[in-house]
Amino acid sequence: MAKRYRNLIERIADPENLRNAYHRAARGRRNSAGYLNFKEYEAAWLAKLRRDILDQTYKPGKPREFWVFEPKPRPITAAPFQDRVVQHALCAVIGPIFEAGMLPQAYACRKGRGMHSGAIHTQAMMRKLKRKGEAVYALKTDFSKYFYSVDLAVLWRRIDAKISCRHTAWLIEQFTPRTGIGLPIGNLTSQLWANVYGTEVDRFLAQTMGESRFVRYMDDIVIMGHSRSYLHALRGWLEMFCRHALGLTFSKWSVGPVSAGVNFLGYRIFPTHKLLRRDSVRRAKRKIKAHTLAGDHEALRFFLAAWLGHAKWADSHNLVKSLARQHHALAQEAPCSAKTKLQAAPSV
Repeated sequence: MAKRYRNLIERIADPENLRNAYHRAARGRRNSAGYLNFKEYEAAWLAKLRRDILDQTYKPGKPREFWVFEPKPRPITAAPFQDRVVQHALCAVIGPIFEAGMLPQAYACRKGRGMHSGAIHTQAMMRKLKRKGEAVYALKTDFSKYFYSVDLAVLWRRIDAKISCRHTAWLIEQFTPRTGIGLPIGNLTSQLWANVYGTEVDRFLAQTMGESRFVRYMDDIVIMGHSRSYLHALRGWLEMFCRHALGLTFSKWSVGPVSAGVNFLGYRIFPTHKLLRRDSVRRAKRKIKAHTLAGDHEALRFFLAAWLGHAKWADSHNLVKSLARQHHALAQEAPCSAKTKLQAAPSV
């Protein structure tokens, strides 16, 4: 029988855990009104959160909702800052419990993994299979509205299988109800639960179907093999399991030779090289132009830092040189920090 964990609430509400959670929640939000208000009364806020958690009087505030449109339109839920602190404190304790049960093929939101590691492993798997001298094919699947399709009753069976501390279960319920469909995008707990939910897919592939040649990044999966017909059959079994056991459906899927490249994790991955996806390049050009026209050099600087950090993992030397030439005029007008990024681009 799988181990169940109890008496976790004291660890969650521990003053040191709450303080560390506060510092993690503050990253990238030090100019927000929520952070500044919390910081002004830091000791009082932390003491109140600890007391409310232990007394079971804690109630999350009303989240702010807004839309983002890149790479596709979707609503985002932004919790008040104090609720982000509680979520960080909660996930710091229960996250490792669920992390221990995840399979090595899962790369999303895991320490020491992530997009770049997933892309590297995908390419390594292509190369390993090609060494056998046979054709290699990839099944690529993508779930439709993954976060909004999570069956909470199914999810809670996984949570209850690990957490026997009723007090901790109560705190989890403040962010994740036991019934209904869907997780709000934007909550730290939602990231954890979406990954836990996806573990069911991993286990079906690895334990039921005996398939280990796959990589999953949240709701995106790539499975490789030497036979088109095998991958088509596997897709049918996987789709049936996901629909009936998890309430998930594919928005799209494809089977093709890896020699044509696999669109995954922001790259077009080939056995011999990686390229940036065309839509990523188009979005980059669009954002650079928009920030330039708006005169928002600070936003441009941050965007370039992030995008060039992503681009350096691909064979993008010529592309970056082209973008640098295209925006040479911008580099002359931008502040030193932004200018440095653009001028350094050809060496990426």
